[in-house]
Order: sequence, then C-alpha cells, then structure tokens
Amino acid sequence: MAETITESTTHPRRDASLRPEIGVVVVYSRGQVAPTAHAVPAAASIGREADIRIEDVGASRVHARFENRGDALWVVDQGSRNGTFVDGHTVPAEGRLAPPGSVVRVGRTLALVLADVTPFFRAPPSRDAGLVGGPSLDDARHAILTIAPTPSPVLVVGETGTGKELVAAAIHRESGRSGKLVALNCAAVPKELVDAELFGHTRGAFSGATAARGGLFRAADGGTLFLDEVGEMNPAVQAKLLRTLETKEVRSVGEDRPSLVDVRVVAATNRELEQLIERGEFRGDLLHRLAGLRIPLPPLRARLEDVAALAELFLGGTGISLSVLALEQLCLHVWPGNVRELRNVVAAAVARAQRRGSNEIEPEHLPSLAVPERRSRPPAPDDPVAKIRDALARAGGDVASAARELSTSRSSLYETLRRLSIDPRGYRRR
Repeated sequence: MAETITESTTHPRRDASLRPEIGVVVVYSRGQVAPTAHAVPAAASIGREADIRIEDVGASRVHARFENRGDALWVVDQGSRNGTFVDGHTVPAEGRLAPPGSVVRVGRTLALVLADVTPFFRAPPSRDAGLVGGPSLDDARHAILTIAPTPSPVLVVGETGTGKELVAAAIHRESGRSGKLVALNCAAVPKELVDAELFGHTRGAFSGATAARGGLFRAADGGTLFLDEVGEMNPAVQAKLLRTLETKEVRSVGEDRPSLVDVRVVAATNRELEQLIERGEFRGDLLHRLAGLRIPLPPLRARLEDVAALAELFLGGTGISLSVLALEQLCLHVWPGNVRELRNVVAAAVARAQRRGSNEIEPEHLPSLAVPERRSRPPAPDDPVAKIRDALARAGGDVASAARELSTSRSSLYETLRRLSIDPRGYRRR
C-alpha cells in the first residue's frame, strides 16, 4: 500500500475571515453526490482508505496524491489499478500539474481543483432561495433573502443564460407580495411596441389597436414586474419608466389620466449599462433608480463545481443517468451559453441516449463541446514554460534542482523565472 499522507484535509465549518486555501471538491463518486470540499494545505491522498475518502470500488485504497504548489496542485498516481487523469489525460509516473479549474478523475470519481475551497466551510444562507448550486451563489442568496421584503427596485446583472429570471422569481416568491410575477423581455418585443406592452393603450390609440389593453404594469399591480434585457429599451420608454418608478403612476398610450399602481420592478441585463450611458443609449438617472440594489450572477465557467448538480436537475424524471466520462466532458466545457446551454446539451443527450436504448449518458451521446486549449492536450514537450513549471513542481520549488533537470545554470533559471513572473516559492512543498 502506498504511503498515506497524514495531514488533515477536511476542516470543520469556518467563518468568513479565513484566508483562501487551494483544494479539491468531489462532485461525483459512482453517481451524483453532494459536493464535498477538501483543502490541501500541504499534501493529501485520495482513495478508499485515504485522507480524502471516497466510496468507489473503482478506486484503489490510496489512489492518488495531491501536493500543494501554491497556485496549483501537483497530482501523482500512487500505483492505482485504473490510473489517474487530469483534464482527461493520463497522469504520468512523475505526476502532472493541475491548476485551478482542472478536472481530476480517479476510478469513477471526479474532483475539481479550486483556488479557494474555504467558502464550502462557511455556514450557508438560512434558505437556498431556489437557486441550484454551491457557495458561488451564496452572495446572490443572501441578497435575495435580504432585499426581497423591501419595495426597492433590483437590477440583476449577468451573462445570457446565467438564470437572471430565476433570481427575479425568487425575489417575488420571498417578497410575500400578493400580486403576480409578470415578465417582459425587452429585446423580444419591437421597440416601438414596448411602451404599449408596459403601460397599455386605449382602443384606436394607434394603427392596429382594435381593443384597449391595461398593460403589464397594471397586470403586475400588487406584485412584481420583471424587465429582462432592460438595456434594449428605447430612450422614450426609459423616460416613461423612470417617471413611473418615481410617482407609481402609469398612463396608457392614448389615455389622459394616470392610474396608481403598486409594483416592485426587477430589471436584468447582460450589457454594461454604464457604457450605454456614455454612448447616450441609456439614462443614467434610470440606472440609479433601477440599480439601488444589484445582484451579480457568476457565469457557469466560474462555478464548474455546480455542473453535476445542474445536470442532475435537468435529468430529473427522465430515468436517465450520467456516466463519469460524460460528466467529465461537461466539466471540461467552457459554457459560453451558461446554464441555459447546459440544459439544452443535457436534453439533447437524453434524446440520443433514449434513441439508442441506453439508460446512461455516455460521451458519444453528447453534442460536440468546446474544450479550452489548455485542457485539450497535455503540455507539449517543446513548451518551455510548461517544462519549467513541471520541473519546479517536481523539485518542490528548489531552483538549483530544477536547473539541473533543465540542463541550465541556477542564475539563468532565476533570470528566466523573473522574466516570466514565475515565483518558485509557490512550488515549495508545505
């Protein structure tokens, strides 16, 4: 049996004052599991009888070892039966560097390397607010639970597909407001019709207005109005929206007298509204009214530890499961379309698996997925920077030893490290 690293890697719940610690989060072990975080302050083994204990018959008792290299982990296979893999590539005998974001596979277990695992050791919010994911969403959860009972407008900021509409629904649900949640995608309606959609119109107010409409503000009276892609709203409607936020009055197109409404507005955008203001395309005073409270949502690529839980959510009710190799591929993808893209990919994979009579999604059932260049192949033998980093990692940060391996002088290597802004202290064994 390979030597077991005895340094403790799993810590009790901690407060928010802790300094960041690099480590791994186990997200899959012979099936969906609750993500479990392990800090690696110096070194740690993973296996069935290791520091990081996994219930996986496909893993050896001590399968692999993680060594802290400051800004990355050095992964070494411990003579396992099935090998160890980093980003889909076999770990060679000497080991392989795994920077944050790397996906490590041992047996049928997946672990993600994170630059800081301490958020997993903090107490979560009292309720999850309906958002699926780990600590990366805790700030959003805290914000929702704190501001939902207030009447203040909220601006949700995030890339397309990050789930801004789910945040709006959570705010409405937690607000206790008795009215409806009504939504308008400002980018999906012709700009000249947004005014009538929001504020309503009288019969004959414009060509085609054959009947009167109350508008979405009135429909949301007592509830919440969600304005998605608010950056697409034309200036005239922006001015009218600002007045409604200030006076709580709405006036339909073609109407003389306004009506009072009690509506909480939640807006969302994937655009930099400050840049639109500089170009004269968005009103600064409206942004100030909408963004008194902001909730930013991280892109999926910044919370890959949530991919397994989200995929499991989208598989619900299908009777289809996800293999470790398929999940590995999902974790290696860059997800430019974020959670919405993941949902579509899972739906397509389910359809392919069912057509082929399989109850488990394998890599061949997945659509073609983009993998970052860093992950698409191991460092090339002629990549000088990769060779230097690997040599430092093997030498534990000892520049003299790394220089001997690289067949260069200690002074020359120090000069190269200075030029490349590589700190050898980050590779010392701790």
